[in-house]
Amino acid sequence: MQRRSFFRWLAGLGAFTWLHAQGDAVALDESALAGLAAVVLPASLGRAGTDKVAQQFAAWCRDYREDADLGYGYGHPRTRRSGLNPARNYPRQLAALGPAPTRAAVEAALAAAAITALPRRPNGGHVASDLMSFYFTSAAGNDYLYRAAILRDACRGFERNAENPSHAS
Repeated sequence: MQRRSFFRWLAGLGAFTWLHAQGDAVALDESALAGLAAVVLPASLGRAGTDKVAQQFAAWCRDYREDADLGYGYGHPRTRRSGLNPARNYPRQLAALGPAPTRAAVEAALAAAAITALPRRPNGGHVASDLMSFYFTSAAGNDYLYRAAILRDACRGFERNAENPSHAS
């Protein structure tokens, strides 16, 4: 192989690798996602709260890496890997709901997608159910559901271990 051919091949390989690494990132219309969050998340969060969850969900989708090592986990003798990015269909689904989705439109979309329960984690079934799953399985969603500051992912330390979670009013 001549040197010039080798460098052309190497440049092509670098571009392919870069494109492959970028291929699993999904860009979402964050204003449409915020509109959806305002419909499907608890109204008591307020618009600022639902917008914040929508931003966090968009960041999670953007930063998702396919085939990433998820570790062993408790009771799993084999290494687990992440699957395809569940957000691949979200742009199309958000566009179908429109910029200001209504509850009826979301319910119809979930029925058409045959969604009958929230997944344990976003799985690509529908952007609405995955957004709700993202929130309600988070530490903040856990606190909301139990109306207590459980702070599931925070360490209270040994000195505060015996304390009960504070109850939100």
